[in-house]
Amino acid sequence: MGKHQALFLAVLLMAGCREAATLTLADGQRQDLGDYRGQWLVVNYFAEWCAPCLREMPLLNELTATAGPAVLAVSFDALPAQALHSLKERYQMLMPVVANLEGAWPFETPRVLPTTFVIDPKGRLAEQHQGELHAEDIARWQALYWGN
Repeated sequence: MGKHQALFLAVLLMAGCREAATLTLADGQRQDLGDYRGQWLVVNYFAEWCAPCLREMPLLNELTATAGPAVLAVSFDALPAQALHSLKERYQMLMPVVANLEGAWPFETPRVLPTTFVIDPKGRLAEQHQGELHAEDIARWQALYWGN
């Protein structure tokens, strides 16, 4: 086996060993990124103490209610399931609330809140938005990506 073939094989093996991208919902249900394969996915990091995060929830709810992408709200803070459930009710969040992301997601945990990621139907990062979302951001994504 040549040096280049061995290197290629090593890269393939290492890529195959990456931990699958999984998530745990506030209710304890587990899913993986592959469950969203074939559709657009919007992943929004929020925290209860983040005023812009809470202001953008109605937009995310509206997006959830459309025939557009799947939407996930990821709690930036590690909160117990009951606290996440209470948050979801208090802020009338229609989208699933995620307690934890694990494995090889196509983005890093944000350092700024709110941060929203748009994931394409193949599971790749299409766009990252830091700061509060506005209606024009969603409209631009709709025109660029899912077109509904």
